[in-house]
Amino acid sequence: MIDINNTAVLKAYFNQLQPSQAPLFGKMSPQHMVEHLAFSIRISTGKNPVKFYNTPEVGEEIKKKVIYSPTELQQGVKNPVLGDEPPALIHANLEEAIATFFEELAYFHTYYREHPQATHTQPRMGELNYSEWSILHSKHIAHHLKQFDLLTA
Repeated sequence: MIDINNTAVLKAYFNQLQPSQAPLFGKMSPQHMVEHLAFSIRISTGKNPVKFYNTPEVGEEIKKKVIYSPTELQQGVKNPVLGDEPPALIHANLEEAIATFFEELAYFHTYYREHPQATHTQPRMGELNYSEWSILHSKHIAHHLKQFDLLTA
């Protein structure tokens, strides 16, 4: 699993991305993927609040499978917050997107150090705490690194 506390290793992976690199699966460009991961981190810190799209029972079942098991994130899972096509790019280039991702990741750790009891809504699972978000972000980043053949199984 990816260690979201090891910025040096994460940067080494992200720095291998090339702007025109084709994904092994999905429709995202490398910049879309990095912006998507930063958006997910902003959800986890409450900067981009989202609604919960399931019942509490379904959310708990998904949480058990995703957070509390060694299962990797599967290809093709639809995030109800996202459309079928990647959104418009936010940053001027991949390098800016990567820099913003690492700013958001640093904020994530600081935010939860300062607010250890905080929880924020994940659209499919409901309220997650720091530990749960950390596991989800680790799996989510690994999933997208595999999308660009930067991490093997």
